[in-house]
Amino acid sequence: MPVDARLIGDLLDRHGAALELYASQWTNCPEDCVQEALVELARQRQTPEHVVAWLYRVVRNRAMNAGRAARRRVYHEQIAAQQARERKRQPLGDVDRLSLPESLEALDTGDRELIVLRLWSELTWQQIGELTDTSSSSAQRRYVAALEKLKQLLEPTCLTNMICRPS
Repeated sequence: MPVDARLIGDLLDRHGAALELYASQWTNCPEDCVQEALVELARQRQTPEHVVAWLYRVVRNRAMNAGRAARRRVYHEQIAAQQARERKRQPLGDVDRLSLPESLEALDTGDRELIVLRLWSELTWQQIGELTDTSSSSAQRRYVAALEKLKQLLEPTCLTNMICRPS
């Protein structure tokens, strides 16, 4: 028997609260997990034999995945915040802190992407190449060229702010 809207509505009315409570063991967004499970049920060609048990299994899997994703996101946000704090403590040498973001914005999207990926993502050249749909050697060459453009953009700022190192 195919899944229809009436069945989904009935399942939501009868089991929605319990499914949310069940999902809340693993995630802070249990409603989303229940909703995703019901959408997945609607996509089924045939109603699963034990539809309530099927829903609990799908909700559980979605909730566990959401919980893992949230923990990874928090971890990466903490690392990024720590790195940002460390960068603020380190002198930038020839670069005025305020001109760097403006100079990055002046680069075209591809150049800016390469610089950000290489300097702050900790990805390898191969990973950057795959991400940007190019070879690792092309990504590295484009990165070097982008750094040169960034240097040219920063040099006038460096000279006008008189923070350059003596030659």
